[in-house]
Amino acid sequence: MYKEKPVLIKLMHADPELQKRLAWFHQQPGCNWGIARSGVEDLPELTMTRQGVFLTNGAKQLPFHPSMALIRLMNLLSGRSDRYLEAAQLKAGDSLIDATLGLGTEALLGAWAVGDQGRVLALEQSPILAAFVQDGLNHFTELVPKAKNITKQAAWNALARASGRIEVRWGEHLSYLKSIPSRSVDVVYFDPMFRYTCKQSDSMLPLHRWSDHKSLDHEAILEACRVARNRVVLKERKNSSEFRRLGFDILRGGQYSSVDYGVILV
Repeated sequence: MYKEKPVLIKLMHADPELQKRLAWFHQQPGCNWGIARSGVEDLPELTMTRQGVFLTNGAKQLPFHPSMALIRLMNLLSGRSDRYLEAAQLKAGDSLIDATLGLGTEALLGAWAVGDQGRVLALEQSPILAAFVQDGLNHFTELVPKAKNITKQAAWNALARASGRIEVRWGEHLSYLKSIPSRSVDVVYFDPMFRYTCKQSDSMLPLHRWSDHKSLDHEAILEACRVARNRVVLKERKNSSEFRRLGFDILRGGQYSSVDYGVILV
């Protein structure tokens, strides 16, 4: 199992609700927490404030915020398409395994697509990221969008409802996929792109130390094909050789996009 390096926790207020939140973090499996003491260690921090929880690595600070999911859902509500949802073909009541959670953008969109009767299980190899995102989902309704218009408010409310349909689980996706019955979920999704976006996006740099830098194992794809009833979906860089290596058919589209989606129908 993945061994996490220490992360310091800095509690900024002796607030009873923050104390409960702190206790919750200490209960999360796999996390290696320490207590932040000013000027003592040069380690990443989880900073807990009344305004939210932040992951800090060096000078970069990252809050949990569904910004990309919000933009994409606003586009959907305005009648535009989303290439991930076109690839996944999720329907109301479906079940989805997001095998590479990251910050949860696709998990949120998937939870919106499957509706109240659907379910999303999101797997994350890093226990720190798993705990950070699950905490963000748990407290989603406490977040407030900066600017409001009708479409943005509708998208925000829909994501707030969707956040409660996501179960985050710490663990390696291959081990989990091996443990569940054949044809037990509708769609399995992989997004190893996270290892690249962490490097390229300045705002994502705090997550680089926790992202999984390995390529997908072919065995994981075989297991995904075994457990999926409908399809397995892969997001990768445009013109990536990973699609051919792993046996995915590329869905054409997104001429100006830097990514493509591949599908295996099962």
